[in-house]
Amino acid sequence: MAAPVPQFQTFISVKKFRELVQATYEKEIAEGENFDARDVKRFNENDEYTLRFIQHGQHGTTFDQERALRLFKASMEWRKRHNVYDISTSEFPDEFIKRQALFFKNQDRYNNPLLHIAVRKLDKSKDDKEAVKRFLTYTFEEHLRQHPEQKIVLVFDMSETGLSHMDYELVKFIIASAQHFYPRLLAYMLIFKMPWLLTAAWKLIKTWLPPEADQFIRFVDEKSIQDYIAPDQLSEAMGGTARYD
Repeated sequence: MAAPVPQFQTFISVKKFRELVQATYEKEIAEGENFDARDVKRFNENDEYTLRFIQHGQHGTTFDQERALRLFKASMEWRKRHNVYDISTSEFPDEFIKRQALFFKNQDRYNNPLLHIAVRKLDKSKDDKEAVKRFLTYTFEEHLRQHPEQKIVLVFDMSETGLSHMDYELVKFIIASAQHFYPRLLAYMLIFKMPWLLTAAWKLIKTWLPPEADQFIRFVDEKSIQDYIAPDQLSEAMGGTARYD
């Protein structure tokens, strides 16, 4: 079986990193103008959440303290600016949920939840881009609150997808979310049945990714996807036996 999930050893304690954050951003935390106090509280009380920032700063056998601190600041400011803590389903029309363009369903062979993105169900000419991004943020946020210790697998279902479905702005947002806004939330990414017509699009997308991204991305079809997802957890449309109604 493939082993797609990189493993991490922590080189700084949660306690020490929290002390570094407090010392570095004491003014911002005290004023509360750019940091939401509720986010800071979660950072100070939830070890699993704090570890995500620590792991982002690790490279090989070293810990890049400045990189981890910069990520903390960027993430806190973005969350405050977009009022992430208060997103609720009441913001979205029922159609957003009923369409099932983005939904959690089942697990991979490593017990990571699968977040499906059915790209063919998106329409870049009609969809409200900001609403779609906010719905994606809500989905990430709800998972993180309920399961702070769990990573997720993004399953990009590219079957029956054409150029009319490819929204580069949304792809950039997903990449930014995984890199900066929700560090270490992503275990890895599966891209299912990438059409050859979108090869050029993928070459462009690759330029937005960090060098280490290759170890997190797998291109799969009905056969190879079962290296990562058991048939009973995989939809019939993807070659499995599970019913995704």
